[in-house]
Amino acid sequence: MIAESDVAAYARDGVVCLRRQFDDSWVERLRGAVEQDLASPGPNATNFAEGSSAGKFFGDMYMWRRDPEFHAAALDSPAAAIAAHIMGSSAVDFFYDQLFVKEPGTAHPTPWHQDQPYWPVKGWQITSVWIALDTIDRSNGAVEFIAGSHRWGINYRPTPFRKGHEVKFTGSDLVQIPDIDADRDKYDIKSWQMEPGDCLVFHAMIVHGAPGNSAPGARRRGLSLRYTGDDARYDPRPGTFQFPHKPDLEAGAAMTCDLFPRVWPKR
Repeated sequence: MIAESDVAAYARDGVVCLRRQFDDSWVERLRGAVEQDLASPGPNATNFAEGSSAGKFFGDMYMWRRDPEFHAAALDSPAAAIAAHIMGSSAVDFFYDQLFVKEPGTAHPTPWHQDQPYWPVKGWQITSVWIALDTIDRSNGAVEFIAGSHRWGINYRPTPFRKGHEVKFTGSDLVQIPDIDADRDKYDIKSWQMEPGDCLVFHAMIVHGAPGNSAPGARRRGLSLRYTGDDARYDPRPGTFQFPHKPDLEAGAAMTCDLFPRVWPKR
């Protein structure tokens, strides 16, 4: 259940934390899927901390294309209805999934960034449902958001998550994101302590990041499911991320296709 105050908070701040939207059954299914992916990583897996810090900051994407549990989470879990309600969209298409695992003792942070400048999509109704699979606070890498930054009207240059990937974005004509950590008091930074089954829902244009995991023995597993709404359009402009699969869409088309299936209303 989502209160109208949650919808209003998302519109105002660009992010809202919803409690216990995913029950114990979903949490255990997804934990099992995460461990399977860690044991047998997919072709898109990476360690973002490699070359930067000790520890492991594991990332993967497009797991839903090869794993039935991630497939179920993307298409059949409460996430699609949550995205539709929060965005105020009559229909929702699944965009892609992304896994983030920060193991204990991993100092490498998630850099401050916006999501949408990385992606070949334009529109306002684009959101992520980030599901906590562990108890999370700032000590083990709680995601932080600058409230209201989704309405700044600025597209920042994509920030590389891994050392050595800077060259990917040097040709971008977008402005560099400011050094948020150098002047944190200037911003309204929000984060939440989360329990397994809680989720964050956040706008694709909000500025966000996360510290490393300095908590001994406390993992930070989070699954992000991305969704697009009524006004989203395919926009393969230069400088955006090249997905491992190419959608059968023309520029300017609505997002619905085999790669981006319609998930709300339920089929």
